[in-house]
Amino acid sequence: MATKFNYDKIFSAKSSDTPINIVSHAKYDFAVAYPAPETLPMDGLIHSLTTAMDTNSEKVNKQMAYYPHVMGSEELRDFTSEKLKNDRGIVVDKDQIVLTNGSGEAIGLVIQALTNPGDIVLAEEFVYMGTLNQFRKFDAEVVGMKIDEEGIIPEALDQQISEMIALDRLPKYIYTIPEHQNPTGSSIPKHRREQILKIAHKYNLPILEDDCYVDLRYESVAEPAFRALDDSGIVIYVASFSKLLAPGLRLGYFTGSDDLIRRSLNFKLGSGPNQFAALAIDGYLRSNQESHKDNFNPLLRDKYQSMNESLLENFSDFGAKWSKPKGGCYIWLNMPEGCDISSIRDKVFSEGVGYIAGTNFEADGSGQIGHNYARLCFAFESPEKNRDGIKLLADIFKKYGVVN
Repeated sequence: MATKFNYDKIFSAKSSDTPINIVSHAKYDFAVAYPAPETLPMDGLIHSLTTAMDTNSEKVNKQMAYYPHVMGSEELRDFTSEKLKNDRGIVVDKDQIVLTNGSGEAIGLVIQALTNPGDIVLAEEFVYMGTLNQFRKFDAEVVGMKIDEEGIIPEALDQQISEMIALDRLPKYIYTIPEHQNPTGSSIPKHRREQILKIAHKYNLPILEDDCYVDLRYESVAEPAFRALDDSGIVIYVASFSKLLAPGLRLGYFTGSDDLIRRSLNFKLGSGPNQFAALAIDGYLRSNQESHKDNFNPLLRDKYQSMNESLLENFSDFGAKWSKPKGGCYIWLNMPEGCDISSIRDKVFSEGVGYIAGTNFEADGSGQIGHNYARLCFAFESPEKNRDGIKLLADIFKKYGVVN
């Protein structure tokens, strides 16, 4: 047998020996970040592919024989342009839309186009850990913006930026998930968005708007997008088909100024995203978008209501608080000060209930403000499992002395 080759002196300085993360699932899985399989329109997506082949097989075969356009399927970009105009009031041409391998790739491309090592980025003080990981990978310093139940607080943001400038620490740009925020579930009302836009112009700070949860809504109507309220180019808009249809499709998109798009695509490796998935999405949503939402969102509402009712029954006596989202996938649980539900997370998981501890979402990564918070995904499990799992969670918290 040959002597095993040793790469220790060959690996790049930026590489690290990172363990491969195998996702485990608790009996009651509130730690996941996606809807349940029964909400995925697999039959409709397959039918759309079949229809595309039956009606124009020569064109489909030709498209599949080549690597996709770097900006993705022209047909799906055309549909996305229509969707943005009809759903979000955003008027952009298909050639101002870039399809990506999920919204995560879109965000990563934009981060690289805007960020030098050491640049300061503002994000909600609790924010999606996937984007946090990308900021850190590209050596940005993330600073948290103060939030409440309605998201970013404009007055606090203005004061914060002013104080940072006085210390010669001007931020580079703002990242926000304004609709059904991950993890808090909040949605920023229109009047606050208008104030935040004024602040962005005042300090010349672009806004990276991550709108990936906007289609997941079971109550009232969506707030207008930042991008719909401002066409100056200061807003970069990112969204996704993954949450609406199926995360496994891995298709997102972004739109911005022409120079921003070119700079972002400079960091893209290879061609555009999966053409097969783009065919399925385009064919399905052109005929079924609203009917799919009409089927999907009532299921989401039932799941939310069952978890909320169980929290009322089992956590009210603990002095706990939690968010009341109007869509999305998450409830943000806030236990009283002094309750540490971060350190016992793995023990709770082993006893049957999964959640993501609040420390994972801290913008500054200090590990100081999230110990008594948890993100609970209500979209994955059934209403019955949401109800039973929250009751079990309360019992486990009592067992470990988190509450009396």
